[in-house]
Amino acid sequence: MILASTGDTAIPNYSSLNAYSPIQRSEAMPLTLSPEQIERIQNAKSFLELASIREQLLDPSPLQLITRSKELAPFSIVVNLIHDCITRQGVMLAVSELVKRGAGTPPVPFAFLQFGSGGRSEQAIISDQDNGLIYSIPPHLDASEIEKVHAYFHLLGAMIVTGLEEVGYPPCQGNVTCVSAKWRGSVEHWLDQLDRWASHPTWEQARYLLLTCDVRVLWGESAVFAPVFVRLRQLLSNNPFLLSRLVSNTLHYQVPLGLFGRILPEVKGRFRGAVNVKYGIYLPIINCVRHFALANGIFASTTLERLASLRERGIWSRDFCDEVEDLFRQLLGLRLIPPLHWEDSQYMSNSYIKLGELSAETSVMAKSAMKLAIRLQRMTAKLPSVFQG
Repeated sequence: MILASTGDTAIPNYSSLNAYSPIQRSEAMPLTLSPEQIERIQNAKSFLELASIREQLLDPSPLQLITRSKELAPFSIVVNLIHDCITRQGVMLAVSELVKRGAGTPPVPFAFLQFGSGGRSEQAIISDQDNGLIYSIPPHLDASEIEKVHAYFHLLGAMIVTGLEEVGYPPCQGNVTCVSAKWRGSVEHWLDQLDRWASHPTWEQARYLLLTCDVRVLWGESAVFAPVFVRLRQLLSNNPFLLSRLVSNTLHYQVPLGLFGRILPEVKGRFRGAVNVKYGIYLPIINCVRHFALANGIFASTTLERLASLRERGIWSRDFCDEVEDLFRQLLGLRLIPPLHWEDSQYMSNSYIKLGELSAETSVMAKSAMKLAIRLQRMTAKLPSVFQG
């Protein structure tokens, strides 16, 4: 697992320095991130101001001119860099707000965690919150001091979640946010929780373990999370029973591809004629790649890193890894299309693509990705859990 660098991360410039002004971006330059834009994010003084910046930087309308998923794919990198910068600033604003309210600064070292697509650096243009907090309690603190630490991070978790919601990131429907006691706590809390999940891997607790496998430190001190990563690796090492219990979660999503390779869109309701690209294509693929990685002792947090390790170790052939990587990169581009099809800025619409509005080449790619997802699911179902730690 590679923990993201934190603080003022140097981010490559993906645009001309003259392509953007603080007031209005050129319509000819979609989804850019320049040093000036980064500085503007870092200078935001309120969640409302940050929301305005997010709306401008992640305006998908210029992408209407791009019809092929292969051409859209590189913009996924920029989208995730923008999300990272905005979220980091959101955390900093939450800390500053608590200072203003008299709660003080963070009393102990801590880290802000990203799970889900944010943890994998694979967010779409419209994204929700999947996050957590972890903090280190020094051994010399007494009970009352420890209680004050817990109380501070309870307040910080609530401030982060409400603030990021104002910015435009709705909380995860599964309550995977740092306002929840499950996803916010001391190092000891996280270690105990991992042990409980691993010892009783029900479907829900297996899901929690898989979420933790995708974690990334986005802001704060990475070293605080290190003991949890070590424990997670220990729990999955030489544990074929636990890995086998994770398979049912991995294969949970059904790919909407019928007999004779016919795509099966929604048949009723608002999304009639559309396909859920997130649950029908993207998640089936990333879940299977993750499981193959875990079963072979690979603890990278992104799908592309996992594929690279599967290739380097010879677990999958180079040709097959190249095929999966090519389709996966295009799939990241495909996930940028839904806001162009619905234009309602609603998170619910963020997963659906209208088949009738796709270019012919993109439709072929989507079907190929579905066939790959089904193939990966069959491979994963037969996978022996061979990792020996």
